[in-house]
Amino acid sequence: MVTVVAGLLLACNKGDVGAPCNHGQVDPPESKVVTFPALACNELVCVYADEAEPPPDPCATDEDCNAGGVNQVKKFQCVKDEGENQGECQLAIDYVLERSMCSKKCSSDDDCKNQGIKKVTFEGTECREGFACARIQSLGEFCCEKLCVCRDDLTVDTDLDSNCAAGTQEGCCVKNGQPVSPLPEACGVQ
Repeated sequence: MVTVVAGLLLACNKGDVGAPCNHGQVDPPESKVVTFPALACNELVCVYADEAEPPPDPCATDEDCNAGGVNQVKKFQCVKDEGENQGECQLAIDYVLERSMCSKKCSSDDDCKNQGIKKVTFEGTECREGFACARIQSLGEFCCEKLCVCRDDLTVDTDLDSNCAAGTQEGCCVKNGQPVSPLPEACGVQ
């Protein structure tokens, strides 16, 4: 009996929701992004879910872009053209890499939590507040799909959520005013 239980425990995959991953691009994204396939992740899904808006004012240093930052987190960098004294604030690639995490499809918050011997989340995750099952994409392959997203970064888009649940989200469930046929599974699902 002990051998069987030990064998079952060893056969369980370690969870990787919250494990670090990247999107395979040099420039940081301008908004939330879901990358598939992300080979570093068990479910092949990498998510950057933060809604960080760079300050609109011109900058001379990275500090100009991060004034008043929480715990001195450097979300933005000052990007200047060669020979220029001023530039514009943009999302810092280091911040995006720190906040990009492996994810998976889900139907409830429980799908994003460790439960008993079933391990879903990565033990060393940078996510402090745990994961929620949420919709973050309004276009592309994961449009209206619910994914495990770090609560630290999550801004709930109630319009996206209600439009997907009603099957009316443009780009996912409706294109050019006409329902998509066949209707994706994520459309019309609470």
